[in-house]
Amino acid sequence: MNKAFKFIYPTLILAAICLIVSLALSSTNALTKDKIADINNENTKKAMSRVLKADNYTEETFDGKTYYIANDGGAPTGYIFITSANGYGGEVKVMTAVLPDKTVKAVEILDISSETPGLGQNAAKENFYGQFSSKCSGITVVKSGADENKNEINAVTGATITSRAVTKSVNEALALADEVIFKAGETSEE
Repeated sequence: MNKAFKFIYPTLILAAICLIVSLALSSTNALTKDKIADINNENTKKAMSRVLKADNYTEETFDGKTYYIANDGGAPTGYIFITSANGYGGEVKVMTAVLPDKTVKAVEILDISSETPGLGQNAAKENFYGQFSSKCSGITVVKSGADENKNEINAVTGATITSRAVTKSVNEALALADEVIFKAGETSEE
């Protein structure tokens, strides 16, 4: 019995520690999840005001995807979409503001933390994402010598996969905007 106790006692102690730690983590999560959601919402609102200034932003859903309508004086001034695509190291999350003429107003990189520091993470610099301004759907990535007349952008040096992920996200936002704007046009004609 003494031998069995030597094996059972440490197992029971480890099980009790695991149970206590699990309860502590779930309690901490329950206590902080609302605060974390509030912080995320506030950060999203700040990012929206950077890409497209407006009096207010109305959250809408189209085809299961959430987007925002930017309004100034009651009139829509543009649309904001949050999209993502897989880059070299993981998901790249992008916010794209699209004007009613279906061109990009501005882009902001929301999360690029899984990409390689010093390479892929350079896509979060304005000299890269600023290239999307005034572009329309069908944007392509080239390694160098982008032709603005061909709707091209230059990839970040050493980070073509990340550059393509950002571009894919922006193109997805433009495609969604096209559908949303078309739907809005149908609604206003009725």
